[in-house]
Amino acid sequence: MNTSVDKHFIIAAYYFPPLGMAGTARPLAMANFFAEQGFEVSVLTVKPIAYPVYDQTQLDSLHPNVKVYRAGSSDPARLAKMVPFLKSLIRLRRRSRKFASSLIFPDSKAGFVKPASVLLKTLIRPDKQNILITTSPPVSIHQLGLNIVGQAGIAWIADFRDIWGSLSLEDQSDAFRAKAESYLTDITDVANLITATSPLTIDYLQTEINAAADYHFLPNGYDESDFASPVAEHNQYLGLYGTLNHLIGIERLFDWISVLRKSTPDLNPSVRHIGYLDLPDLDDLLARYGMRNDFLSSGYLPHHESIQAIRGHAANIIMLSDELDTSYIIPSKLFELLRAEPPLLAILPPGNAARLLLEEYNFSDVFVIDSAAELGDVLNRLRSHPSTPMRAGVARFERRQEMSGLLNRLEELL
Repeated sequence: MNTSVDKHFIIAAYYFPPLGMAGTARPLAMANFFAEQGFEVSVLTVKPIAYPVYDQTQLDSLHPNVKVYRAGSSDPARLAKMVPFLKSLIRLRRRSRKFASSLIFPDSKAGFVKPASVLLKTLIRPDKQNILITTSPPVSIHQLGLNIVGQAGIAWIADFRDIWGSLSLEDQSDAFRAKAESYLTDITDVANLITATSPLTIDYLQTEINAAADYHFLPNGYDESDFASPVAEHNQYLGLYGTLNHLIGIERLFDWISVLRKSTPDLNPSVRHIGYLDLPDLDDLLARYGMRNDFLSSGYLPHHESIQAIRGHAANIIMLSDELDTSYIIPSKLFELLRAEPPLLAILPPGNAARLLLEEYNFSDVFVIDSAAELGDVLNRLRSHPSTPMRAGVARFERRQEMSGLLNRLEELL
């Protein structure tokens, strides 16, 4: 691989700061790492869109040598930003994800592809080795790579945070699945490298789509610098971290807590959620399980504040629904939760990629829980359980180590 001055990384990411929430952290970390290594870095993203959370602190953390370029788009979120009354249509679409996903192929952000492709051509440096990284969701972002592949001096990494926007292809029509598999085949046929946050995503692509492509597991990881400050406060909450939506399946946790209150009255856990709320029936669930006084949502917090908050909980929870196909999902905050000091309670379906990883590494103070009785046993153990300074083995997932591994892989391929 050539020296850093000969490389130009172009990161194409629809979701990028100042947009908040978990999806923006990965491309931000990529951009910062490559810039720190002395590479020229350009980010290609969308102009302001209608979006639930903006986080200026994330944009403030961008390396000063990273250049950000923003293209227009005709997708619903961009149009709603320009024409405010369309926001109601965006909310309606969110309530009917499956229906909406079938209207525009490959997804609702397809209107970003053409303007982004035009801008992308102006970013290519003829005097450098250009490495394009398209990171999804939306999966339509990979069309940028398909449009430009084959041009001299350009390599392409197709990066998958999940297979298809957190929607199972099995839930789609036969016609949609056929188109989706054909699209994924096109991507894996021509990309120089396929990266993914989950080994099960790689297994799916390798087994069902293209066995001959080059794949690389690139977990989201964590930044050690986030944990340099001492913990500001401690409390007795069970912390639940990240966007609270239908994929989490929080009703199961509420049900278990309700059972424990009847069988073990002195166990009365309270849950504190940190993140965006996207669960329309939450109030009904809180009333049904008597959790109104024992569930607190702090809402979305800026990144460094949220890290401090989860470090102060009595324990943290990572969970996914067992009623939906969440098998390939590794929640993006898993590694920050592992690096944080409190014990971690994992409520994950058998066979889920995050659960398999936890079972493989057998980290200390991580408890895989499958029933109310097991939850009660763990909570009893935690009453006199001290926090862990740092779990052995977690440092393997520090972001700089993961990104260094990616650079080494690129040296082999390019």
